[in-house]
Amino acid sequence: MIQNQNVSKWLYCTLLTASLGVGNVSAQETEGIIGKNEWLFNKYEQLKSTDAAQTAASIDLIGRLNKVLKANGVSLALTMVPLKMRIYSEYLPDSIKLTDYMAGNYDQIGKALQAAGVTLIDLNTPFMNSPKRNSDTPLFFRLDSHWNLTGSMLAAETIKAGIDANKVLKGALDATPEVAYKISFGKRKLPSKGRNLLTVLPRNSGPFAPEQFTPVSVTRSQPLSEDGRTPIGVTVSGSSSSKDWTGFVDALRYVLQRDISNVSVTGDIGPWVGMETYLQSPVFQANGTKLLIWEWAEQTMHAPPDTKFQDARYVSNNTEWLLRASAWVQTACKASAVTANVARVGLAANAANIKGKDLVTGPTSENEFVEITFDKPIEQLDYLVARAVTTGSKTLILEGAGQGVATRRFTMNVPGDDAAHNVKSPLPSNGRGFTKVRIYPGKSDGFSLKDLQVCRQPEDILK
Repeated sequence: MIQNQNVSKWLYCTLLTASLGVGNVSAQETEGIIGKNEWLFNKYEQLKSTDAAQTAASIDLIGRLNKVLKANGVSLALTMVPLKMRIYSEYLPDSIKLTDYMAGNYDQIGKALQAAGVTLIDLNTPFMNSPKRNSDTPLFFRLDSHWNLTGSMLAAETIKAGIDANKVLKGALDATPEVAYKISFGKRKLPSKGRNLLTVLPRNSGPFAPEQFTPVSVTRSQPLSEDGRTPIGVTVSGSSSSKDWTGFVDALRYVLQRDISNVSVTGDIGPWVGMETYLQSPVFQANGTKLLIWEWAEQTMHAPPDTKFQDARYVSNNTEWLLRASAWVQTACKASAVTANVARVGLAANAANIKGKDLVTGPTSENEFVEITFDKPIEQLDYLVARAVTTGSKTLILEGAGQGVATRRFTMNVPGDDAAHNVKSPLPSNGRGFTKVRIYPGKSDGFSLKDLQVCRQPEDILK
């Protein structure tokens, strides 16, 4: 598989998490469902009509983010891996039926996304109609919830056709350099890589006949530059179905004949955190992207950022998620009416650390801070922008405070190297707005804060 060199080590480490492979899920869990002819399914695909409101919230956020991306030169193509339970409903056990809601969910989401101005490249229709659906090379692993190499290639070909048929998306793709990729197929079948549902079945289930697949290799005709800094204009932010082992992004590289940055995350992290992490990464902040392909698992569309049924680390207020993501997308600062200044306390109390309007200091400890004051309470659409160096520290803590406003802390992951990187952060409060914020760089070998300003989000982002 191609490992894209343009994804920074920081982004890789930030997104690193346990995959859904064998051994990562307790065998006593019962997420897996045994169907007919030894087909296995994931219970979380059993969508209910009560999911509709949450799905609508997700679509609303995607639509708003899409407007921000478009205004900043990024074309978004959204696609969804269809429910395996729909594509292979004939193999569901008699105790589980494909409901009308599950049967029509993909189409309903597509209509709602279109109404919100978002381009959805439909994978459900070609998957349902593919002659390979019931062949000896089906579209999904029989023992796994993911698509296999056959499904990945069909998805890639469908996405290419969707891009070619859309003037905006085609223009974005044409603005990126074409790169020759070639494909080769193995001469013998190997044991399947996708077997995670076997780990979430009731005890003493099986045995099940093993799956095999023909390996496929996609390679770049010319290697990337040694420093890995070749600009890449196409990015995939996806689910575990876009992880390297599925072959999906390699298939996209081949059919599009383009270099592609793959910043996909596993389901326990989810699409919202994955997208936000990418947008704040040095990769996006330095180079942006022309074409952003956001791949979702269909069943996760009913889980907006504030969904409580996930790891607490990844839960966020929906509006705050949008404001954070939007801030990172902005390529220019629309000046706010609020002015920020560095107060002469904390690290700035030492005059030697002040260089004009900037703060530059040596090593810092956990309790040291720089305090920024605002001449008026910062508003919901305002966000703080600066260039920061945090040598050795990978976390910034921002602590907002003000008269009559509850103090609140925000955590931001940072590269921690000796280079200057963008820092962008809304400071939402539960009252009239903060009048100061303390930034704690943590234990570092050196810290600086430059080009400090308060910027303004698009006025219509929440309307």
